[in-house]
Amino acid sequence: MYEPAYVAVDLARFNNWLNANYPKLDVETMKGPREHLYYLIDSHVKHTYAREQVVLPKEHDGLLEIMFSWAERLGVFGGSVVYNAVKSKDRDPQQPLMPIPSQFKLGMQGDMLVLSSAHWSAQIPYYFMIWNIQESDAINGPRTQLVTLSTGAAHHTSNAEHSQATLMLLFGPDSETAGFTEYYARKLGFSLDERPVSDGPLVTYRRHDDTQSLWIEYAAWSATEGHFVVAYMGIDGTYEWNRPHFFDFVRTLRDWPQSRSLPNIGAAAEPRQEGSEGPSPERGMRPAGGLR
Repeated sequence: MYEPAYVAVDLARFNNWLNANYPKLDVETMKGPREHLYYLIDSHVKHTYAREQVVLPKEHDGLLEIMFSWAERLGVFGGSVVYNAVKSKDRDPQQPLMPIPSQFKLGMQGDMLVLSSAHWSAQIPYYFMIWNIQESDAINGPRTQLVTLSTGAAHHTSNAEHSQATLMLLFGPDSETAGFTEYYARKLGFSLDERPVSDGPLVTYRRHDDTQSLWIEYAAWSATEGHFVVAYMGIDGTYEWNRPHFFDFVRTLRDWPQSRSLPNIGAAAEPRQEGSEGPSPERGMRPAGGLR
């Protein structure tokens, strides 16, 4: 998205700006800087991959160190975990500023963050932005473990702007299956008679909000541990580019050794038309043609 020279120059400027202005930022005013930081991270990681075919450099990377020194200070869960993995050996470890709720654990294995609870485990690219982790009772709804994160950025189809897509995990440990899924399907704007679509082995429901040029898609299933809804949202262009990550995220949840997934909830799926848009759920995190 940003050229390498721009990333280096802008990071120096941005780092200086944050040093001068960070004390003035609150929860609302840090959202813009946080998003900009992750645009820089995403661009840098993609350039690293294009050059070295790795997303986490084998040698110390000073730019990554500076970037992730700010991640947790700007409200990103796991930023200190990544910083401590990429910092130079002579730097002190960064202590967590965003405590992980006691129901969850967050660590790093290789170039992936691993987020888990007692009921599930998911792998997340370290350069994705995790900005919400909680367990609570939904308003007039079931008890829910909620994780929300932003993917890498991509350009919109209709204009020169760019944005991140959003992944949301909703897990109900003690909910009645149909009630849990129906509650969140309604929250996502779906009617209960919505027809599912099939993309390989994964059945999803999706709709397009024409007023916002926004795709909203979700998959739902039950396992021995509870009930899952994974939602994926993105603007035209961003949605298509990052959609393989939606499939990868679902697969890591369903492949967890203790998770014996049952069939998807809903009507029989409509088969995907030959030649229609949609990556295979089996595509990896590093598809041919460049990192997504």
